[in-house]
Amino acid sequence: MKRVLALLAALSLASCDEAQDPLVIGGKDFSESTILSEMMAALAEEAGIPVTRRTDLGPTNVNLEALRNGDIDLYAEYNGTGLVMLGQPAMTDGDAAMERVRALYQPLGLVWGDRFGFANNYGLAMRDGRAEELGVDSISDLVGTAGDLTIGIEENFETRPLDGFGPMTARYGMSFGNVSVVSAEDRTSLYDALLAGEADVIEVFTTDGQIADLGLTLLEDDLDFFPVYEAAPLVRSDALSRFPALQGALARLDGAIDASLMQELNSRVDQDALAPREVARAALADLGLIDAATEIEVSEPLAVVHSPFIGADEETGQALRAVREAFPGRRVVLEAADDPLAALGSGNAPVALAAAVEFVTLDDSDRPEARPVEAVGVVGQTYLHLIGSGTVRRLDGVSTLATGPEGSASHRAGQIVAAVRDGITLIPSDDPSSAEADAVLVLAPLGSDTVSGLIDGGRLLPMTGWEDGNALILYPQLRQARIPAGTYAGQRQAIDTLSSQLLLAGPVVTDTDAVGPQGPGASLPTEVAALADQTVNALNATLGSAVGLDPAIRAAPALAPALPEPPRAVNPSTGVSVLTALVLALFAWLIWLYGRPERR
Repeated sequence: MKRVLALLAALSLASCDEAQDPLVIGGKDFSESTILSEMMAALAEEAGIPVTRRTDLGPTNVNLEALRNGDIDLYAEYNGTGLVMLGQPAMTDGDAAMERVRALYQPLGLVWGDRFGFANNYGLAMRDGRAEELGVDSISDLVGTAGDLTIGIEENFETRPLDGFGPMTARYGMSFGNVSVVSAEDRTSLYDALLAGEADVIEVFTTDGQIADLGLTLLEDDLDFFPVYEAAPLVRSDALSRFPALQGALARLDGAIDASLMQELNSRVDQDALAPREVARAALADLGLIDAATEIEVSEPLAVVHSPFIGADEETGQALRAVREAFPGRRVVLEAADDPLAALGSGNAPVALAAAVEFVTLDDSDRPEARPVEAVGVVGQTYLHLIGSGTVRRLDGVSTLATGPEGSASHRAGQIVAAVRDGITLIPSDDPSSAEADAVLVLAPLGSDTVSGLIDGGRLLPMTGWEDGNALILYPQLRQARIPAGTYAGQRQAIDTLSSQLLLAGPVVTDTDAVGPQGPGASLPTEVAALADQTVNALNATLGSAVGLDPAIRAAPALAPALPEPPRAVNPSTGVSVLTALVLALFAWLIWLYGRPERR
């Protein structure tokens, strides 16, 4: 009887230990995997299952080996990756891929759960303006122009034998003019290259948060080349036996997450620097899968405001990248504003992307008056595009001139032109192409998509004779320049015009005794402060512009040229002078001792 009782007690203790063993959830070493792990953990805990988290465990092979050894009980995996890990070719049919991995993993004691509802496939992305300029919506649309384009890819994608760069270009029958390859660790730099105009197309994962965050165009894989990588729980079968409520808890995520939601969640972690657990619980609460979680605080995005027609070009991407680098941990977005420099005092826009003509306003006598802003970085140049309609071929024949809305860079440039050339009436408009005018004036970078659309049916007019009179002296924000031949379709010769430097601008703070990042008087008596010297230096380091600031524009103190140090005083102090005299006297005495005649 004693032996029987001891055996029953041992069995009871073993049963208790087994019931108390927590569910161990693993995860790969990137944000999306961690978010999915936290979602599964939250639902398991809602079902009364104790959970231990081992998220950010490592790459695929580490998680899969840990799962097979029983070190973890489940993690989020992709069916395409599951096939590749067992030496099988990936598939483009998601249903077929799931059927295949379930059959392959069942003998290993591993069970694939229901799919979450999204696929994280390879893809190609472009800046929206560049895609629109080239008329590209799908990968096949690249075939005709690929030879003139640069593509940025990651080294793993370059070497993949079945679904990598080489097989992709062979399948679509295209060859890129230049291929830029980065390491896996520097994969996010592909987005920087795209924004800076160093790449026209980049390889992406289709749930990357940057796609929605930067407003990129994800090209359609119209030949279904890329295999499908649909996410789903991969669970040990014995864990399903140990925790009968687990299968039902995980099934609540069946089809609950689409690609756009996953992009948003990834962006919250990668761009807003929020904790994956908080992001996961907030998403589950929004989906109605758990009780309302504590609302997480997402900081307001930091807006870089810009004039209309300056917002989808290479220069805009450079500015956005520089501001992101200077404000780490903050979401940075672009916002159009009729008068971006007026928006600097709003608190949500500490930086503006503006042309030099926006730094002044004209008084009643058409004299320029400086506005309370300062340049904090040189981005590039904007050019005055004068587009004539009908029979108008010269500026002299223009009596009505359509511009952008009042306060915009184009409208301010139009005001200067009208002040120099009498008889011109300005027609400000949000859509100058629809205005009844002899010509349209747009201030934008060379090759602007907006200008390309306006030229269709019109022609670029030269801005000649600007050097006559005092225009160059009175309005130095506009400099003489040329639009090179071939910049726009059908443009056979260079066009004389005017240019205005494109700058990042910050507020100038005056009339205050407050002490700010640049010393006394450098803080507004509001929530907006002048940009610190450290921030200005970070912006310029990222911009890397070799062009100096136009001297007609007020510069931030950090951009002021360093003055040479004054020569040091010959006699820096009385003590040093006395010591020098003593040393010289000592040397003189030693010389005298050496040279004196010997006495007998």
